[in-house]
Amino acid sequence: MLPQNIQELLKNNGIQKLNEPQEMAVKKGLLQGKNLVIASPTASGKTLIAELAFLNNFMKGGKSVYIVPLKALATEKYHEFKEKYEKLGMKIAIAIGDLDSNDQWLKGYDLIIVSNEKMDSLLRHNADWAKNISLIIIDEIHLLNDASRGPTLEIVITRLRQECNAQIIALSATISNSQEIAKWLSASLVKSNYRPIKLSLGTSYPEKENYIIDLEDKEKERIISEDEAENILCLDTLKNNKQALFFLSTRRSAEALAERLGKVVEKRISAEEKTELEKVSKEILNSLPSPTKQCRRIASSVSKGTAFHHSGLVAKQRKLIEDSFKSGKIKILTATPTLSFGVNLPAWRVLIRDSKRYTNYGLDYIPALEIQQMFGRAGRPAYDKEGQAILLAKTAKEAEDLKNRYIYSDPEPIYSKLSSEPMLRTHVLALIATEFVKSRSELRDFFSKTFFAHQYKDIEEVMKRVEKIIMQLESFGFVTTKKKKFISEEFISAFELGDILAATRVGKRVSELYLDPISANRIITDINKITKKDDLDYLVTMNQCLEMQPLTRVKQKEYEIIEEELNNSGIGFPEVWAVDYEYFLDAFKQSLFLNDWMNEWNEERLMDKYGITPGEVHGKIKNAEWLLYSARELALLVNKKENANHLNKLKLRVKHGVKEELLTLIKLKGVGRVRARMLYKAGMKKPMDIKNAPKEQLEKVLGKKVAAHLLEQLEEPLEDKMRRIKKHYREME
Repeated sequence: MLPQNIQELLKNNGIQKLNEPQEMAVKKGLLQGKNLVIASPTASGKTLIAELAFLNNFMKGGKSVYIVPLKALATEKYHEFKEKYEKLGMKIAIAIGDLDSNDQWLKGYDLIIVSNEKMDSLLRHNADWAKNISLIIIDEIHLLNDASRGPTLEIVITRLRQECNAQIIALSATISNSQEIAKWLSASLVKSNYRPIKLSLGTSYPEKENYIIDLEDKEKERIISEDEAENILCLDTLKNNKQALFFLSTRRSAEALAERLGKVVEKRISAEEKTELEKVSKEILNSLPSPTKQCRRIASSVSKGTAFHHSGLVAKQRKLIEDSFKSGKIKILTATPTLSFGVNLPAWRVLIRDSKRYTNYGLDYIPALEIQQMFGRAGRPAYDKEGQAILLAKTAKEAEDLKNRYIYSDPEPIYSKLSSEPMLRTHVLALIATEFVKSRSELRDFFSKTFFAHQYKDIEEVMKRVEKIIMQLESFGFVTTKKKKFISEEFISAFELGDILAATRVGKRVSELYLDPISANRIITDINKITKKDDLDYLVTMNQCLEMQPLTRVKQKEYEIIEEELNNSGIGFPEVWAVDYEYFLDAFKQSLFLNDWMNEWNEERLMDKYGITPGEVHGKIKNAEWLLYSARELALLVNKKENANHLNKLKLRVKHGVKEELLTLIKLKGVGRVRARMLYKAGMKKPMDIKNAPKEQLEKVLGKKVAAHLLEQLEEPLEDKMRRIKKHYREME
């Protein structure tokens, strides 16, 4: 039975009764502090279980963290929970940004929503408030299986279990070895197939002049048409006054299909809907100061009632598309599989056109777990009584094969990816740098508590790699090892004696900066070599770091051009053993792109030359900005102040995409790279020039509204101005 106050809260949010997995969770000790793993389908109410847990914890005066894999998901949860529960006096915070801070301000919050990496970063900065956490909610724990995100999540969970005495609620998709995760976490398993919206799974394939929709719980539907499958299913969706979500394996396919289906959809939307879509289309087009071909392409699709969604779009465009799809304005959305793990975008019908994708081993089937995540997007609790998830096949035989692979089979078990050496490097250093472990035996003890150790019952494979990593970190000067001293003359075996492990000042900073130790060593080595202040030299160093991958590949037709630019740059190729030639050329090409961005090339021009989409441009800029900041911090540590100053200017130039002459202007609020250049061309090269310029001239350059805002800003109180200027110059130092 739920406490009365929680019952009232649920009723206020329109919830009269708990569903099956929610009832099971309560019966298994959700409100008594028991650890639980909740394994149930998408849309089965797992989030409400988490809400019950943190509400209960809040009412007992406890502190909760809600760990999610993606920043977008964290933002969605933050707004959802803030709207529901802040009125109760619950202080809710989100922490997904700065990885070089212990965010002490979070100490006073009751519920903190964090990404996996941010939680890891907070632990690296020894955030003392973490010891007071009494509830840990882990969303999408099945992503332990993910090669890039999994090891960080596993380390965070293992460490938090030792740092604080907290209840753990782990939320998972339906996986075949959820019991194994539950045992690792000393938790009870709540496993359910319940779903509030009936989900019909099936296939679709051509058969002579018919097109077959074969859902497992329905009669086969035969549609007579010679049209393509996607068009048929799009039309059928519109006839039912519903929305559909298509999953495709590549961005190019998603874009092409959205455009093709736009021709179908635009004929079947009302004049009122068309007007609304035109407004959204205009906003998407103007998301960048200078619209690119891709901006025009997505804006055109949206105006017709369709859209594509992938990482090549900038964040503002993705948000506009997501909101418009949720509100029903966009009827058909085409997307790459990454959307299945992102924000909540359900549709009546989910259509999976591509069940294979290219991997390092060639064309291969997408794992069943991923396909089932896509299935889970079908059915909108607020709008539909059922949802349909359909696999598109080319033949009846292929349709049967897809059913056996994805509908009649359980998803694959998940496995720890902790033995990945690049991931181990950064985590071993972090454990030593925070003094969480102080010897090899303590390292062994820590890794013996991981999911990897629980799953494989043996950590020798990991410990061999850990030993190699310790030697590597010592050679970099990031850790020191020494024998313990004993006064007693009694014989002690080498194993019992062990080593004392400690991080050096530089090693501790590398860990705090969230750098791969190999990247940090490369940066320090190159900083010590670089004597001339050449931007490209620094950029080439940054782009050889793992954090800047994947690199912009040099295409066959570009080889001669890139090689010629490399020869003209004066940058020497590293020793043959140090780096692969093609890899170095890719890094150099990416450095040229960043250099052009700093020299005020717009996104359209960059797309034309480098084939980089706006979303990729801004993603790489963000990574480069972080690396340049980190490089500046390391340069200061190794007493290279001149290098540090130059690196800081480069960081600001990369961040804003400007030449050095505009750095004093872009610090003004509301002045970006385009307005800064306009002001500079008009002779207003410093803030004081703007203040002293005739008002009419300023209005002519920027318009009345922006000019007024700028002048108001320049008239701010002296104390505020000095604080802002000091902050700016601290960044410049």
